Amino acid sequence: REYIFVVDVSGSMNGFPLDTAKKLMGDLVNVLRPSDTFNVVVFADGTQTFSSTSLPATRPNLARALQFIGRKDGGGGTRLLAALQRAISLPHQPGVARSLVLLTDGYIEAEADVFDYVRDRVGDANFFAFGIGSSVNRFLIEGVARAGLGEPFIVTEPAEAVEAASRLRRYI
Repeated sequence: REYIFVVDVSGSMNGFPLDTAKKLMGDLVNVLRPSDTFNVVVFADGTQTFSSTSLPATRPNLARALQFIGRKDGGGGTRLLAALQRAISLPHQPGVARSLVLLTDGYIEAEADVFDYVRDRVGDANFFAFGIGSSVNRFLIEGVARAGLGEPFIVTEPAEAVEAASRLRRYI
């Protein structure tokens, strides 16, 4: 299995949403097996990738990835489509199931473009969408999950984060 975590670090994610996304990442990576691979793409006005290729989910690699995310502060716009394109374009090993896990508050325009892109790439990956924040764009989160044959998760307050991460772990 391969997991690519696509994490929104835009200005609207500053504070509770980004802190919650970081906590969720810590919870989610703990269920990865050493035989799994993973990567992280963070996005705001641009995108940045943790590694040029997905890495084995070993404790040292996971710790480095969490440090990579931990240094991020919210700022800038939200270029979600570019981040998804970057995530899908990462090298992929044939025969390995790929899942993209999106963590965002969903404050974007052009949701239809994102849905179309996800729908067109559904053969390349499953898409799971975490909506984080007090006023999540549920239309986007649920639409990405439906288009990508995955599951939506909504976290509107800190107390919900642990249960949402647990639900995803059970699902995958």
